[in-house]
Amino acid sequence: MTKPDARCLHEVFERQVDLTPDALALECGPVRLTYREVDVRANQLARRIRRAGARERDAVGLYLHRSELPILAALACHKAGVAYVPLERGWPAERIGHIVRELKISLCLGETPRLGALPDTIEGVEIVPIDQPSLLSTIRLGPDEARVRPTDLAYVVYTSGTSGRPKGIMAEHGQVSEYIKAFNEVCPTAACDRVYQGFPMSFDGSVEEIWMAFSNGSALVVPDVDAPRFGDDDGRHVAGLGITYLSTIPSLLSKMSQPIPTLRTLVLSGEVCSDRLVGKWHRPGLRIFNVYGPTEATVNSTAAECLPGRPVTIGRPLSGYELHVVDEELAPVPRGETGELIISGETLARGYVNDPGLTAQRFPTLDGLGDGPRRCHRTGDFVRWNDDDELEFVGRADGQVKVRGFRVELAEIESVLAEHPAIRSACVTVHNGCSALAAFAVPEGPAREIDRNSVLSLLASRLPVYMIPGHLDVLTEFPRTTSGKVDRDRLPDPVLPLVRSHLRSARPA
Repeated sequence: MTKPDARCLHEVFERQVDLTPDALALECGPVRLTYREVDVRANQLARRIRRAGARERDAVGLYLHRSELPILAALACHKAGVAYVPLERGWPAERIGHIVRELKISLCLGETPRLGALPDTIEGVEIVPIDQPSLLSTIRLGPDEARVRPTDLAYVVYTSGTSGRPKGIMAEHGQVSEYIKAFNEVCPTAACDRVYQGFPMSFDGSVEEIWMAFSNGSALVVPDVDAPRFGDDDGRHVAGLGITYLSTIPSLLSKMSQPIPTLRTLVLSGEVCSDRLVGKWHRPGLRIFNVYGPTEATVNSTAAECLPGRPVTIGRPLSGYELHVVDEELAPVPRGETGELIISGETLARGYVNDPGLTAQRFPTLDGLGDGPRRCHRTGDFVRWNDDDELEFVGRADGQVKVRGFRVELAEIESVLAEHPAIRSACVTVHNGCSALAAFAVPEGPAREIDRNSVLSLLASRLPVYMIPGHLDVLTEFPRTTSGKVDRDRLPDPVLPLVRSHLRSARPA
């Protein structure tokens, strides 16, 4: 249960507005807005949301280009008492349509009709353009206009699911505000900080960026759509913006060869972080944190400050997060032994959208972990406590991997591939560390020919770009374990890139 004193997110922001109204709150290119100006625009937009018919506990889509607008839109949703649902513009129409239907979204915040229109296949959703001036009242909404409670949903983000469809994770205001308080105890920002908002809104790392800025009076700096995304160009861009707080994934940081002299705080998450990367980036005046946390437990659950010469761990639990390492019977294992990580506490998400079965499976109530029954989240991650009382990440218990920091269920890609009429069964794995996906297929029938163009079309219609395998090789059969499961360790190295071509090929097992 959420603590009675838990605050709603817009109240956290409004408290900062009252403290530092003239401080810089939000910057994107030439746009520079103070805390008072952000509050005014979010108040007007919240009224537009209500005037368009949205009411408390509705879900409202965000379909916007990268700019200051998604931040204003999310804050306005909080004020209006609705949950925001990021709909990335690069997602396939079918994926967006699935989310719209599942959440019964009837209102979406976008830009002018020419830029903000949803794909033609998605019907019944009103687009409210928010890039035009508003004449509505700038006063904050009162309780008679929008009554928002800590137990109301703040957002719904979708991650990869094993069923062939993405699954939505529901986070409440009180759960997120508890996380903000806990993370501020580890690596707080200050009024002088400039926080980079580099993660997409559909990735819960964006919640860390937004609220580590807004809870402390820092400036949130959003790159525009033309900003570089990778390598030294990205690093120079970040330095040029004077960024002091950067949250990113290790694989992106590793592509930068030059230091970023303006940084004071560097937060790494989403992937395994190496000792070598820490040694490369460590310098006096820069604090480096390696953090861990599933979306189901609200952003980050653990943190470790990284120092050269020390092994990188995922650290200790944040305040309010209780961690347990258990065996297959969900009983605690002796300290130092490997087991599945179970998280309990007040930050656990409400569950999965329209999937009570999966919610019950992944959020069981367990005895034997403390005083009385506890609602927990089964992470599926194997860990162990080391001699310094820090958690070491060991690996996954299933087919979930991370690609560019995004959670990817290999089963979702395999399920989509298996819908192709020429594919009897499919298996997807990773190569080059965890940086690339490779698919293997057993064809349907003796011809052993698969139209690669149609495979790409199918994948592109259902999956975001980062989930489309870079290779597709055809096998006569998959190697199997003694229990009959596909033995991924015995799959051959991928050979044939999955690109559009008129060529067809088959490869023996």
